[in-house]
Amino acid sequence: MKTALVFLAVCLAVTFASTLKDEQKAKLREFKEACIKESGVDAAVVDGIVKGGPITRGDKIDCFSACMLKKIGIMKPDGAIDVEAARGKVKTTNADPDKANKVIDACKDLVGKDACETGGNVFSCFITKKDFPVLD
Repeated sequence: MKTALVFLAVCLAVTFASTLKDEQKAKLREFKEACIKESGVDAAVVDGIVKGGPITRGDKIDCFSACMLKKIGIMKPDGAIDVEAARGKVKTTNADPDKANKVIDACKDLVGKDACETGGNVFSCFITKKDFPVLD
């Protein structure tokens, strides 16, 4: 499965790097580094995804995705996606709210067997549905 990363808003995730303030970008970088350590994913894999490279889904990248979503406040501690929080994040950026909300609507219900799988599902959906830069 081909994905290119994120929201991270790195995120749904709805924090679009090209629309973020420098302080927000710095916080995302901090979250990214923490989630790389927490998930055990290879930093080169994450960097490759950010640059648009292909990646095969796996436990580590899925857990990285869940970690990022939790840190930015879009995933609740129980692994559920907080749709209202995601929509609220859009308002803190210069992103087109209609485009962002369409992506949120398309990806919000992709629940997996656990938080990591849900994170991977949502991130993959986000990456394939978005048409704006993330984590550039």
